[in-house]
Amino acid sequence: MIKIGITSNIKKYYKGYIDFIDHYWINFFEKKKIEYKLIPNSKYLSEKTLKKIDILILTGGNDTISKKKESLIRNKIEINLINKAIKKKIPILGICRGAQLLNIKFGGRISKVKNQMRTRHNIFFYKNDIIKKNILNVNSFHNYGIKHKDFSKKLKIVATDIDKNIEMFISKKNKIIATMWHPEREENKKILINLLKKLAKL
Repeated sequence: MIKIGITSNIKKYYKGYIDFIDHYWINFFEKKKIEYKLIPNSKYLSEKTLKKIDILILTGGNDTISKKKESLIRNKIEINLINKAIKKKIPILGICRGAQLLNIKFGGRISKVKNQMRTRHNIFFYKNDIIKKNILNVNSFHNYGIKHKDFSKKLKIVATDIDKNIEMFISKKNKIIATMWHPEREENKKILINLLKKLAKL
């Protein structure tokens, strides 16, 4: 059985910080009886967990370019995980924040985008062998996105929105798929299941 590692969100709590995970993920894993391991925001524990998984999911949450300590902690942990996962050839699925961080890691940038928070919109697919659709209506929960001019040349576009903001991409070289929308929050989980199946075969 495939074992999935999923990164934690982090927030300030009392005099310290706590890690947590969106229940959309927990409900999905439980319903599909998928074994998963929560990856804490700790260098030692995250690296230890990485050794026990087959797929790494970089989840949404804290803004990647925020100067808040919790965001900086998470960025450092997850960039380290990306580097080690690539070295170990562990497939990576980046969701929203995870997609942004992957673009940054490979030399791209992110910037403020309009009308992308708590809404739905259509995205348009380039020819690919992952999602066999031309148009898909998806959710959107981000204030920062990846504009076409800021997209890493080491990655390959799979889908964009009407304004040409990047909505899905893959790596030209590594085992990476990333989406700016949240497939775990869609009522129909078929696309999320297909993404995980595709990564498992890479």
